[in-house]
Amino acid sequence: MTTPRRSGKPARLRLTLFGRSVLLLTAELLANAVCWAVSAVLFGRRPETRPVLSLALLAWTIGLRHALDADHISAIDNATRSLIGMGQLPVTCGLFFSLGHSTIVVAVNVAIAISTDVYDRMQRVGEVGGIVGSAVSASFLFVVGLANSIILYRILRKRHQIRRLRAERAAQGAEGHGGDAVLDEEPEDDGSHQNTLMMKLLGPVVTFVDRPWKMYPVGVLFGFGFDTASSIALLAVSAIAKRGPDGQQINPADIVVLPLLFTVGMTLIDSLDSVIMLYSYAGFPERSFALFERRSAPSDPTLPHTALSNKPDADDAAVQELPREPAAQTALVVDSKAGDEKTATVGVAADGVDGADMPQRRAMRVKRNTMSNLSILLTIMSILVAFSISLITTMGLIGDNCTPCQSAANAPDGGGLAGRWWRGWAKANDNSGYIGAAIVGTFVLVVSSWYGLRFLHGKRQAQKNRAQQ
Repeated sequence: MTTPRRSGKPARLRLTLFGRSVLLLTAELLANAVCWAVSAVLFGRRPETRPVLSLALLAWTIGLRHALDADHISAIDNATRSLIGMGQLPVTCGLFFSLGHSTIVVAVNVAIAISTDVYDRMQRVGEVGGIVGSAVSASFLFVVGLANSIILYRILRKRHQIRRLRAERAAQGAEGHGGDAVLDEEPEDDGSHQNTLMMKLLGPVVTFVDRPWKMYPVGVLFGFGFDTASSIALLAVSAIAKRGPDGQQINPADIVVLPLLFTVGMTLIDSLDSVIMLYSYAGFPERSFALFERRSAPSDPTLPHTALSNKPDADDAAVQELPREPAAQTALVVDSKAGDEKTATVGVAADGVDGADMPQRRAMRVKRNTMSNLSILLTIMSILVAFSISLITTMGLIGDNCTPCQSAANAPDGGGLAGRWWRGWAKANDNSGYIGAAIVGTFVLVVSSWYGLRFLHGKRQAQKNRAQQ
């Protein structure tokens, strides 16, 4: 097999996946430090303005807590999983989502800095915005849950095909190496699931977020609830109302730092959540903490270049276009002991970077990890969380805007079963932050337990092997 010619141009130095993750989180921490430095300069120099620092701290902590809301966690988690299924390794889903959400908060507070009368008019706008924001939140979570259900179906279907082909090869006398059966090619996908009525109706919807930056408009729509915007606006009005001994108030323009503190706090947690979910699904494909890597492109301009595609199994088509190494012949390896399929050369892109430029080892590991039992377990958890949060948001929206429902929930005698029913949904909505923190904690616990047990199992196997020798 011929190897593509390489150009004489020097290899390009580019950030690795780990490098991009570190750069993102470092930039977030730097933004937090800058905003706090600005707050200290604006409010810390004079005794009469120092009480505003407590409001700044409150705005920042509201951002940190709001990032843990269940709808935030579920939206970022499911969008990250969906983009991985499309052949990307996005680290910025959480960043763009939180920036979109914060746009509404910043806009409202800038308007208050211009005129405090805006706050008095926010209630009527907030009522309509709350309905729109909740409806968008519930709809989006349902759609991404459905998208990940389709991804899960494709993975399970392919695993079944791999096992079937492995059994056929074994029946034909194919010999494996070390308990592994090697298949020379992947099972072909006939695309029949794309011809269903559901996919024809929902296909354009489930593939809308096909780039990380498209989480920005989703975040804007989530922000129409005006719940956090009104909270930060109240802090801004309180800061403006504070007056010194001479009767002077602070410069209204200075209160813009409050929504900025809210923004940097929320983006930090959302970005961290996005990175955690990415590594949970894709594993640690680079097996290195290097921040940079050198990549060289083929010299032949006519060499096929793997492009990102939203079509199902686009990564399978990319397998045929990638330059191949003798040790990676686009084979599927089915480990009879672990039960996990390992795919050799695949095209996986990182935040818009073409898979053809990626090291093949990393692409192989990503494909293997996304088809592993751990990834399937996390995907099932994400789907259940998305549908659950969508249901909680929908029922909360109905309970807040249904007069008989409110009457039952607020009845002096408790309202019977109906009253307990609607109060339960309202309580679930009110505790969204705790639910979100529990979701993150559960994911971290599952992933850490999985790798911890694997480490212990490997150590025990090594001990057994040494004892047998």
